[in-house]
Parts: sequence; C-alpha cells; structure tokens
Amino acid sequence: MDALFTLLFQQGLLSFRGTLRSAILNPFTHGEDFMFSFYLTIASALISHAADKEVPPLPKPVTSFGAAVSDGFVYVYGGHSGKPHSYSTESTTGQFLRLSLANPAKWEELPAGSAAQGVALVAHGGKLYRIGGMQPRNKPAEKTDAISLASVSRYDPQTKKWEDLPALPAGRSSHDAVVVSDTIYVAGGWCMNGGDKDSDWHKTGVKLDLKKEPLKWEAFDQPFQRRALTMAAYDGKVCVIAGMTPEGSVVRTIDVYDPAKKAWSKIADIPGEGMNGFTPASVVLDGKLLVNPADGKIYRLNDKGAWDTAGEVKQARIVHRSVPISKNAILVLGGSAKGTIVGVIESIEVK
Repeated sequence: MDALFTLLFQQGLLSFRGTLRSAILNPFTHGEDFMFSFYLTIASALISHAADKEVPPLPKPVTSFGAAVSDGFVYVYGGHSGKPHSYSTESTTGQFLRLSLANPAKWEELPAGSAAQGVALVAHGGKLYRIGGMQPRNKPAEKTDAISLASVSRYDPQTKKWEDLPALPAGRSSHDAVVVSDTIYVAGGWCMNGGDKDSDWHKTGVKLDLKKEPLKWEAFDQPFQRRALTMAAYDGKVCVIAGMTPEGSVVRTIDVYDPAKKAWSKIADIPGEGMNGFTPASVVLDGKLLVNPADGKIYRLNDKGAWDTAGEVKQARIVHRSVPISKNAILVLGGSAKGTIVGVIESIEVK
C-alpha cells in the first residue's frame, strides 16, 4: 500500500495528516476534506479532547471575530470588545490567539495583526488566512470613522510569522469565507468608505486558488447582497447562510454555490424567526451542516434537507463562532447576548 504519513506531536496532541493512494482506500482520497476528517477520527480515538475539559474564556471577550481549527488548535483573530454599535481604535482588536485541543488550559498569544472586526479566518494546509475586516480610525470620543480592509495575510505556525498576500479587489467586511478543495471563497459583506460616506454592498464574491501561481483574486457570481452572514464548506459546496439585506431586513435564507457547476441553489431556511438570521454561527461536523442562531438551538440539516434540533447552548448569542473539536463535539465562542459580550466558551456534544 502506497502511503505517506506525517506524525506531529504538539503539546501532547497527535496530529495525523496523510495522503493515501491505494486501490483499497481510493474512496477516501478527498484531499483536505479527507485529511481533516481522518485527523479528527484519530484524535478522538487516541486522546481526550476539549469536549471533556473545561475551556478557558478568551483573555479579552470579543464579538464579530474570525475563528478556525488547524492541526489540533483553535485559532481566534480580531473582534470587537466594546459596546454594541460603538466603534473606535480601542474597541477593535488585532489579537491573535490559539488554544490546544489536547491541553486546553490557556490561550496562547500569537503575533498580532491589523485591528479588525467583521473579519474572516480560514485554515488550509496547516496555515491560517486572515481576510478583510472593518477597522475604525477614530478614537473613543470621536465620531465613527470606519473603513473596510482589503488586506489578506497568511500565518505560518511553524515560523510564527505573517505573510502579506494579494489584496482583495476592494475592501470587505461583515462577510465570511470558506475553503473548498484548494480555493478560498469569499462572499457577502460591504465596503465601508469611512466617515459619513455611504457603504458599497458587494454584488459579487471573490475566490483565490491557492494552487495557482501567481495568486490572484477572481470574481464569481453572487445573486444576492447581504452582510452579517456566515459561511460553511458543506458537501464540496459553498454555503452562504442568512444575513441582512441593504434594505435592513434580516433573512434566514441559505444560498449554495457549486464550484464544479458554477451554479447557485438554495436549501431550507434556518428555522425560527427574527434575529435567527443575524450572524448565526455555522460549522460542519462529521459531514453534517450545523447552525447555531440567536434562539440558542443547534440545528442540523438532515438527509432529507430539513432541519433537526441537535442540541442547545446555555447562553444564546449572535455574532459568534463555532468550530469542530471532534466527530461529535463543537466549541461555541464569543459573541453578544442582549448587548453584552459573552466570555464563556461552551463545549457542546451534539446529539
């Protein structure tokens, strides 16, 4: 059997990444999706994970931040730490942290980057990618002057250094991003132009093929305008989940982009009403799409395309993040509840 395995021990966690080429295992050779699923299976079988341990709160609780999992660590970037709708150079952070899933005792501070909220963070190939975000330029006592960033950076945990990548075609915040195969897809959001200037709502998505040199962002069709949304890479497709329209309506719509067909479709709306469409958290766990909206419930899309209730958080929240930590458990991090930023991180075993 032709097999190439890399075993890395990081703070007691066995990180197992492999590429298998064998007639026996051919059905499982799905690149990064396979590697991540295989890693979770091995980690769950060999070690106790964060689902069995108390998870410490973030050093500075935040909302509207980026989060991702890579090689046995949860990474968190940026966010807003002030009062709702009150933005300044002191309320928006560029903090960059990670937590070991094998030994979730303390958040590790990593090299910070540009202060940003409404920012996206994705993982691919053992590296982290920070994409866009909103950055206030005003001090606390001054009138809000916020812009959307076009900057994109890649972090290498081995060197502990950031590397600038080609910028987005235009500033973008209140968006999200996912990786499907080797391509980053960014959708939704707007471009804030500072001061009293009107914001431009994005009418197209952009994508970056990480295997194609030189790296270059390319536009793709986006048949909607929304921000305050979330995204998930599900079944080889790009899911753009819920959000707010330019008219101010909060919608629970889920649009699905198929990169292979270059076509959009829809799946069932998120259950519930009202704020359930405003920046819910989403995650793919063991091949199933989950969302956790404002009502606190964890909904799972079943094989018939309908939503089942698979759990519930103790503290309902919005503008938060969820990440997978095993085949049947997630972490729910940060966010806002009734105008207060939530510091407690919940570890949830999904039924």
